[in-house]
Amino acid sequence: MRMILHSIKSPLQLLLLGGVISTGWVYAQQKAFEVLPPTQVLDVRSVGTQQIQALIGTVHMVQPSPTGKVTIWCDSALRNLQTNVVQLFGNVKIIRDSVSLSSNYGLYFGDERRAEMPNGVRLTRGRMVLTSSRGKYWANEKRSEFYGSVHVVDSSSSTDSDSLTYFENEGKSISVGNVSIFSPENNLTVFGDSVIHFEQRKYTVVPRRPRLMQIDSTSSGGIDTLLVTGSFMEAFQDTSSYFIARGRVEMARTDFAARCGDAVYFLKGDRVILRNKPVVWHAENQLTGDSIVVRTRERKLETVFVHGHAFAVSRVDSVHRMRYNQLSAREITMHFLNGKIVGIDADRTATSLYYLFDGAEPNGVNRSSGDRILMEFVSGKIDRIKIVGGVEGRYFPEHMIMNREHEYNLDGFSWIPDRPKRKQLRMVYDSYE
Repeated sequence: MRMILHSIKSPLQLLLLGGVISTGWVYAQQKAFEVLPPTQVLDVRSVGTQQIQALIGTVHMVQPSPTGKVTIWCDSALRNLQTNVVQLFGNVKIIRDSVSLSSNYGLYFGDERRAEMPNGVRLTRGRMVLTSSRGKYWANEKRSEFYGSVHVVDSSSSTDSDSLTYFENEGKSISVGNVSIFSPENNLTVFGDSVIHFEQRKYTVVPRRPRLMQIDSTSSGGIDTLLVTGSFMEAFQDTSSYFIARGRVEMARTDFAARCGDAVYFLKGDRVILRNKPVVWHAENQLTGDSIVVRTRERKLETVFVHGHAFAVSRVDSVHRMRYNQLSAREITMHFLNGKIVGIDADRTATSLYYLFDGAEPNGVNRSSGDRILMEFVSGKIDRIKIVGGVEGRYFPEHMIMNREHEYNLDGFSWIPDRPKRKQLRMVYDSYE
């Protein structure tokens, strides 16, 4: 000890040494601080029964631990030697491994290895940056909580919420309250009451009130918006990049709408798979079946494929409201060009019911069946029907079907009038409607 004291040449060195020696015993309990240069120790004053140590001048402190040290920087600090709580002022930065928190003011609880930043906080970890009104960080647990206008930006998206809890070891974050996640690559936003994200698995869950909105420009320079709602939604950001929506799933866009129990939306493949009582509407056409696959190209409908108990219905016109052209088969494929229907291919046990007109006057109905039925359209109207294999047909004159149209409907016929509309999906921003 005499050799140590003999080497001290200034009061500041004595104070610094005193700080290190006095904390040595606490460090053994993993609670100590090391006060490092260029920190200046002003004094140690008594406030009641407490002793307060004042530090200024680019304060640099370290709290070592076998689980990882915490490094603290600030302009000045007041450290309570009894409670081991430090008040941090000006250019505050707390670093633990790859996590860095910064603010203009903070509190650090040495015994708990916990930090609080009540006047705004910024967290960085790699390319991820988080800002919020206030935050807390537990160094031992590697857990952090943020409250008020939480905004997170990473390499692929940005997230806003009322609060967020981040578990560093698990790579998991839980966002709660008015959550929105925006992906600029796809111009897509997901909303929800809460969102759970697993960064290592690239997996996201929206457990309540999920809503998806994707905005795209049209060839005419306008805006076309796809809206999707459901009871539960998952997102997988791997090589496929797809969303799964469950519950009462509804979606609507300018050229089509759909409803089902389960939907899978592939962002990169321009494909939507609908299951569990799916229904798709396009113009006056309605399609139902066991499953439906909708394919698009450059955000325009290309094909709609219906598998199992496939059924297509279209209302004849607004005058004869009980008359529906119908087509049933094991599989039906509807083809589009520039967003307009150009053909229908009904395969395997195909049957059609097609109403006839003599000018504007109704003229009965044709019922035909075969192995395959092909329909060609011009300007959205049927221009040609071709039946292949096992052809059977029958004509019913007008006097037989008038006011009895429902008796001639094909087996499995169902007209569902409550087509989802974008405004009915109650999305967040009315301006996008």
